[in-house]
Order: sequence, then C-alpha cells, then structure tokens
Amino acid sequence: MSSSSQSSSLVSLQSSTTTPYLRFSQLEKDTDLDERKPNFNHELEQLLAFWLNEKKKNDIFGSFRTANLHTDCLGEVDVISDAEHIKKLLKVPFNKQSQISMIVHRAGRTILIDEFDVHSHLLRLEKNEWAWFRDFFLDTILRNITVKHFYKKNKSRNELINKDRFVKFLCQSVEAQDESSLSKSQCINSMSDESISPPPHNINNLVKNNTDSSDNNNNKSLNDNDLNDPQQADNTNETSFNKALHRHVLWTFENIKMLIGSDLPIFGDEQHPAVSLRLRDMHKPINVLTGIDYWLDNLMCNVPELAMCYHLDGIVQSYELIKTEDIPYREGSNFPPTVIRDLATNLLSFLKSNATKEGHTYWLFKGPDDDIVKLYDLTSLCETNRDDNPYTLPVALLLYKMASNMVTRSDHDTRSKESGTIRTLLKHCLNMLDPNKFPEYYCAAAYMMSDLYIDDNVSEQSWTSDGSEVMDPDSLNDDLLFENEKEFRPYTTVDINTLVQPQQHRFKNIPDMARLGNIHGTLNARASQALKYLVEALRGNAIHRHSQANNDMNSQSEQDQCQQKSKLVVPLQYKPTRTSSKILIDNKNRLTDDTRLKALILHKAAAAYFCLADGNEKLKHYGLCLRSLRLALKCHSAKIKLQISDTEAKKLLSYIMSIAGDCRRMIAHTTSSEEIDKYREQYNLDNEIDKEFEKVTSEITGEQTEFSWVSELTPMIDRNLFAAVHSYEYAINLVKNLGDNERKRLNLLTKRFGNVRNEMGCFYMNKCEQAVKSIDQETSKEVKELFRKSFESFDSGIQAFESINDVLNIALLYNNLGRLMRLYAQFYAPIVNGTRGEFSQQERQYYNKAFDYYLKGLKLVENRGDLHKTLSWELSGAYYTYATMLQDYAPLSTHPQEDIEKEVIDSMTKSLKYLEIETLSSSSDRNSLATYRAATIHHRLASLLHNALRHQDSKIKRKHLRSLASLHYQKALKLFSVQENPLEYLRVLLEEVALADYELQNATENPSRFKYAQQGLKAAFQCQECIEIIEHNRSSEDSDDYTEKFSQEAYRLLTILNGRIQSFLKEIVKISKTTTVKKKSNENENTTVFEDYKEMYNIALRLNEKSTTFPRDLLQAFERMKKIYDKHSVTIND
Repeated sequence: MSSSSQSSSLVSLQSSTTTPYLRFSQLEKDTDLDERKPNFNHELEQLLAFWLNEKKKNDIFGSFRTANLHTDCLGEVDVISDAEHIKKLLKVPFNKQSQISMIVHRAGRTILIDEFDVHSHLLRLEKNEWAWFRDFFLDTILRNITVKHFYKKNKSRNELINKDRFVKFLCQSVEAQDESSLSKSQCINSMSDESISPPPHNINNLVKNNTDSSDNNNNKSLNDNDLNDPQQADNTNETSFNKALHRHVLWTFENIKMLIGSDLPIFGDEQHPAVSLRLRDMHKPINVLTGIDYWLDNLMCNVPELAMCYHLDGIVQSYELIKTEDIPYREGSNFPPTVIRDLATNLLSFLKSNATKEGHTYWLFKGPDDDIVKLYDLTSLCETNRDDNPYTLPVALLLYKMASNMVTRSDHDTRSKESGTIRTLLKHCLNMLDPNKFPEYYCAAAYMMSDLYIDDNVSEQSWTSDGSEVMDPDSLNDDLLFENEKEFRPYTTVDINTLVQPQQHRFKNIPDMARLGNIHGTLNARASQALKYLVEALRGNAIHRHSQANNDMNSQSEQDQCQQKSKLVVPLQYKPTRTSSKILIDNKNRLTDDTRLKALILHKAAAAYFCLADGNEKLKHYGLCLRSLRLALKCHSAKIKLQISDTEAKKLLSYIMSIAGDCRRMIAHTTSSEEIDKYREQYNLDNEIDKEFEKVTSEITGEQTEFSWVSELTPMIDRNLFAAVHSYEYAINLVKNLGDNERKRLNLLTKRFGNVRNEMGCFYMNKCEQAVKSIDQETSKEVKELFRKSFESFDSGIQAFESINDVLNIALLYNNLGRLMRLYAQFYAPIVNGTRGEFSQQERQYYNKAFDYYLKGLKLVENRGDLHKTLSWELSGAYYTYATMLQDYAPLSTHPQEDIEKEVIDSMTKSLKYLEIETLSSSSDRNSLATYRAATIHHRLASLLHNALRHQDSKIKRKHLRSLASLHYQKALKLFSVQENPLEYLRVLLEEVALADYELQNATENPSRFKYAQQGLKAAFQCQECIEIIEHNRSSEDSDDYTEKFSQEAYRLLTILNGRIQSFLKEIVKISKTTTVKKKSNENENTTVFEDYKEMYNIALRLNEKSTTFPRDLLQAFERMKKIYDKHSVTIND
C-alpha cells in the first residue's frame, strides 16, 4: 500500500462527559442470535433498539446543538455536522441514485451542515410552516423531479428482522460488569485513552431516561436553553439524540478540521481495546457503500479494528478482525481512499467558495440520477423577512457566541486587531434579529457591539487613541456594503466528476470571508458609535420588559413569573482586560433584572460620554464638552441610583470630574463674548441619541442631579474657577480611595487643583488691585472679603503642592502671596481728604509679611532658573517700594528722622542686592528695567544723603555724607542711559550741581567759594549732551519723542539749570573783580578773566526761558560759554 493512497486522520474527544466503551466477548460458533438466554440484558436491548430508531431520524438543528456545546470550536473548525451527514456526502460518487438534501450555514470559517428531509418538512407539514421554502421548492425543484422520489419507503419485513437480530447480537456480545471486573475495565480505559461504560445498572438508568423522552424532540426548533446553557443543552441532547452512546469528536481529515457527532458503539477487551462490531449475512458480501460506511465510522471515532461476525439465518459462523486501514482494499468492497480525500477537500472548497454570506441559509441539493450538486442561497431566493425562517435565531446566536468567544479570550491588543471580524459577526447578528420579536438577543448583541468601541473599564490604555489620529473614513462604517457588491447568483453547481479530481486542479484557493475594517480613529468617533448601539440595547430591553410585563400579568404564581425571564447571554466581563468582578448573568444564563441591566448600559454610556467630553476638551470645543459632561454625569447618577456604586463607577466618575475641572478652568480663561456664544450654541445642539438618554435618566433621577453645577455654562470667571476647584477636589477624594496604583493620577489631579487655586487667588488679587485704586468706606468690607478669598486660595494651593512636594509651584504661590501682601499694605495706606498720609504701621506690617513670603520662596528654589530670578526681582521691587514709601511719606510723628533714614538706606541696599542677578546678566529680559531701577535707587540714596548732609552739623560726618552722596550720584549717572533717560540723567546732574551750590553757600572764604562755583559750573556743562537730546526730540517728527509731559519737565529742569549757571557765573564774576587770577600756562601774562566770565554771565542772562526755542537757545549758549570756559583753567592768587 503506497503512502500516497493513504489518508491522514486524527481524532480527539470533544465531549465533556465520559464516552461509554462496552466490554464484549466473541460469541461461540452456532450461537442462535434469535434466541434469548436466561441472563439476557433486556434493558440494554431497549437502549440499543431505541438507538437504532433514533439513528434514522434527522435533526435539522443538529449542527447548532453541537456548536452550542462547543462554542470554542466556532471559527476554528471547517465543518460542524453529524457523522451520518458526512458519510452521506462522501459516498455520493459511488451511488448515483443517492439524493442529497442538506441545509448549509456559514459562521466565520466554519460550515454547519444539517440533513433536511423534504418529505417531512415540505410535503407533510401544514402549509403555514416553511411556506417561504415550500413555494420555492414547488416552483423550482418539482418541475424536474417526480414527487415520489421524496417519499420514504416503509421498511420491509426483512429489514425489521435484521434490525432485531443486530440488537440481540450486540446485547449478547456485551459482558455484564460486576465490581470485580471494574478494575479491568479501567485498565482497558487507560489503554484506549477512552472511558469505559458504566455498570449495567447505570445503563439501566440511561435506558429509562431515554425511553421516556418524546419522539418528536429531534425536529422541533431549538429552545432557548439549548442555545444559551451548555449544561442544559447537553441534557436536552441526552433525550433528543440518545446520548448514552453519543459523542462529539474533533476529526482532522486531510487538514480538514471537523467537529462531528457520532453514536457508533465502541467495544473492547484486553486484547482489542477498541473495536466496532458488525453483523453480516455470509450470503451477502460487503459492497463499496458499506465498506466506505464502516471505514469512515472507524476513522471518525479513531477505532483501529472492525470485528465482523458472520451468520447464516441467525446462527453465528465465524468472526473476522479487520484493521481499519485495510477496509478500502477488501475484495468486493474496495475503493480508493484518495477519491474520498479529494471529494472531501473539493466539496469543502466548493461550499466555502459559494456559501460566503454569514446569516444566509443555503440548501445543498442533488436529485436522483443527477450528475451535479446544486447550492441554493435560500435567503436571497425566497421571499422571506427572516422571521419565518426557523434558522434565523440559531444562526444569529451562533454569530453572537463567536464574537463573544473572540472577545473573552483575547487581550486588549489582540481584541483591537480582531475588531473588524467581531464587528462583522455582531452586525450580521443585529441585521438578522427583529428587535420586536427577539428583543433580549438584540439587546445583548447591541451591548457587545458598543463594547467594541468603548471599553467600560477605565484605564490609561482605554482612554487613549490607538495612535491613528488620521482616521480612515470607512474604519467606523458598519454597513455591510461588501456583501451587496458580490454578484448575485441564484444557485451554483458543481459536477460530481469534478469533485473527485485531485485537489490541486479545483477549488484550491478559497477566498477569505469579507470583513469590516478594524476599529481605528479618535475616541470621539468611537464613543459616538458606542452610544448608537447602547440606545439600541436600551430599546431592545424596553421591548423585552414590556413583553415580560404582559406575560407576568397572565402568570399564576411567582414561580411562573421567574420562568418568563429571558435566557439572554449578556456579554461577560472580559477577564484578560478587565479587573471588575461584575457578573452580568445568573447560573442559568438568564438576563439580569431590568434594574441591573439598565445600570450596566448607563455605566457604559457614561464612559462613552466621558470619551466625547475628553475629545472635545482637547479640541477646545468646550460647549460640546460641557454637554457631554452633563450627559455623562446624568448617566452616572442614574446608574448609582439603580445600583450601589462600585470601584469602576468611582474610577469613571473621577475621570469625568477631572475633565470637568479642565473644561471649566479653560472657559474661565475665555474673555471673548463671541467665543462664549459659540460654546452656548454647541451646548444646545441636540440629537436623538442624547434625547433617549435624557429621557431614561430623567425617569430614574428626575430633571436635577447632584452634579448640575458641574455642567453650567456661564461667562462668569469666578463661577467657572469655583466649579473647577470643586471638580478637582471631588476627583481627588475619589482617587484617594482607589489605592496606591492611582498615585500618579492623584499627584496630577493635586497639581491641577493647586494650579486652579492659584488662578482663583490671582483672580481675586486682581480684583483687589482694581478696588484699592478707588476704595471708599462703603466698599471697604467687600474689598476685605476679596483679600480673604485670595489669601485662602493661595494658601489652599500651597497645601496642595506641599502634599506632592512640588517645590517650584510652592515658591510661585509664595511669590503671589508676597504680591498680595503688598496690595494689603496699599489698602491700609492712610488717605485723608484725598491726601496721602504718613507711612502707617499696618503698611509696615504687611510689607514685612511680603518680604517673608518672598524669602520663603527664594529659600525653596535657591539658585534654580527663572523662578529664582522672578522672586529676586519681586523682592527687590518690594524693598524698593517699601523704601520709597517710607522715604516719601516718612512717619516722622512716630519715628525719629535718623531711624527712618537708616531703614530706607537698608531697604534700598537690599533692593540693590536682589537686583544683581538681573543687572549682571546682559541677556536677561529684565536687564534694562533692572538697570533703570538700580540707577533710580542710587539716585534716591544720593538724594537722601544729600538731604541728610544739609541737616548735619558735624564736619566729619558732613564730609562722609558728601563723599557717599557723590558716589551714588556717579553710580546713578553710570547706570542711567543718557539716550534713553535724558530727563533722569539731567535730574541727577542737577542734583550734583545743587550739591556744589550747597557747598558754595556754606563757604566763607573767596578761594573756597570760587572753587565750588567752578565745580558747579563744570558739572553744569556736563548737561550739554542731555540738552542736545532734548532739542533733538523737540524737533523730531515723531510725537512720541516729545510729549507734553516730557516738554514740561524738560523746560522745568532746563530753567533750573540756567538759574544755577547764572548763580555760579555771578559768583565767579563777583570774586574775579577783586581777586587776581592767572593762567597756569603762562604766569608772566597778567591778564584777568573778568571780562570773559562777565561775557558768559551776559549770555546766560539774555536767554528767554519762556521761549518755545529755549532748549535750542540754551544749547547754543552752552556752546559759546563752553568755548570761553575752556580757555581758562584758573587758580586764585592770595
């Protein structure tokens, strides 16, 4: 026997229960099979007789019962059917008179095949049953085939005698088991890898269970228990299929995986662990069809041997043991196994290539003497709306279970990759089911479909887009358009001769099942799809409950009411991807009560609306975001009212409140009325899905919920910030109770809470700043309240940041508190009749608090980055303002002048210290401002020392103060830019001139007076560059260069300057008139400079200070006087 002629076959047992192996012994020769011995097992006889009767009956739902028992095989095997149907198909080429009538369905890659008895279902039943199929059959099939071919022939007397003889043969071959033989049976079990039959008394029980069942069970429609509860289905099958001998096996034949049901009795003993028994009349040789039958039975059940018992008129003659692989080569019944192999492969390819539409019912038909096999698409050909097709519900539920299996056995990533296939199966299921007739099943499929788009378990992975922000426009389209694109053919045919050709010539490439695309895109789009199906689930549930209520009214007892509950399989929680312990179905696979189911749907709806809110918040569609938040919270509130809050619900609520805080916070930043109007328009958008959820939630909770404040749309900044604060606070309290695994999110929420508290503090602080400018007695209390709110907000923010050790933000809030304390000080500034009073003690107190807060912030950040610079800048400004106010409004009534001056100098010095970080960095943005402030501080210090000098009697101290004042004047001049600050520069120079004038006025001797007059004049001439800039600005076409304020101040300073020059020149002329003055360069030349200084004095006197050209005239006078002055570098001769 060549290897090419052999067929590969692999079998594994699929039944969850033990399969009975019957211990047998060979009968002695001349045993009369028709005679009953005293120890004859009558119970076993009844069982076997019942088995033979049931074996001939066909079950039009057999493949569905098998599939429901082994849902894990759906989509994994190629064929699900009964062994008898497979054998009938594989014997077609060897029996041209055979007739094939089988119903075919497609579920993924799996083909389901069931026998369909035309005589029983189309010719005998009442006309209102199978009407859609009968009309097609009568119009199409019976035109070409005589009706007599479909009628079953009555069994002949010979056939009945042979059947009875076979039963008695099996009964006599089975040995009675006792306790002592049980261990031997177990030994055989281990050898054959199968289970041994139970003792006879157990068989008796099986007989009783089977013989009490109704003969009509096989052909009735699948009941709900068969479809939903495997245990119940198994019990049903025990009565319907005589399961005492029935088993399900996974048979792999030539790479074709088949899940088949077989009821072949398997016998065994010590020498032959597993054999099949056959009884043959020696006068009737085995033909090809019988040989194929025996061979396939043994292959399917992995039985290695066939024990053939030969008899003559019921008298045993002999036994023959035949190995299974030798059956095809026996004389008289030989057949090529390769033909069976090619037929199986090609027939499967034919079915898979043409039965391509899931949910459609196909009819595989071959008439007597036909050379072709036809496959009709009955769903497309017959005028049926699916409701009168008894296969509609079984097929729909198989598709549902396939989808459920794919989901429950996959992790998140795998589930995403298979989402197109799962979606296609569920879409077929929904299209097949009429929600008005099968509302509970429709509800289940819609619920699972929604879960494909939005997982109701809140996790970082779930609320993140899958990375495909560029959406495929068809990725979420769930219309099965690809089915309409296929060319419609009423039927397809294949020649039987073609089916037995080697497989490489025909049907080699089988196209894959068309599927919807995998789900991609943003959460917004996916959430919208999820909500669409959740509404369908709600509607299905509502129809089911209405029907249930009507049934309850007619029920007589509570027990009857319980039996009205649906046997719906609501999708179980997906263990690989979810941590929830929720169980949605009871142990009888009945739909949970209305309250709990609504809670589940509303929870998922809340999750979907959260996704919409999250997406709209990211897109800055804050009106849509608030609308989605409102609906999410209404769904959540309704869910909680129906069912006690659990961890998942709390987790989801924490996410919702987090987004609510983000949204209200961003709306608070919106100042444009146009933007607010746009948000309001978005908020008022309406659609049918939202209306449905509004209606359902309002029925449960009423119009108002505890979270109404969250979704308020208002332009008021304080209300938005208040809502954001409380939203974050609510989320934080929830997350704290979710465990340490949420620590990262808790820190993030705490940070957001601290930030919004800071924003609220700044909002009230800005209000305080505005109010302080126009405060009166009536508004004083309101302003204090604003200060209190601002302080509490900052303080709360600091506490939040301290809890997560966010040093930078703590320092930032200390900076804001410092600013708030400065405003407090400004608030307490005494103003009487519009006049600023002396610097008060309360002002001093709040400035000191400001210094403390700034220093706390600096201590936290040390020398780190921009925040350190900001704090230093603000602290410098605080010291500067404090010193300025103390200097300008000195509290002389309560503090000595000297103490005040010391405090001012100390504060100014500290201000300079904290300015160094900016002044020393030329790249700093504040460098120019810091330089200007430093120059101003030096100017003020110089002025302070200058003023102190005037009141100092001690000559030594006066000299020291004079030196310090000159030093600060020089530093101020060095820091002021004459180009950018001409007036400030001029003012410093004038004060330096005034210092010389003060020395002049206090001098008593002419040389000293002449010296100070010369110094003052020299300092005055340094103002020439300032005058040039003032004149340039005056003549500039740019009005910003010479404003009215600038003009007035410039004229005032220039007038003072001219007066000082006149005073110095007058003093020099006066002294020169009585004193001999000689040039250093030439002592021999006795020329007095009296006339020159007199001329300079005349030039200064002739200037008209009220003239519009005064700056230009003064500049020209400076140039003339400077020329004269440069000729003389003089000393005084005594």
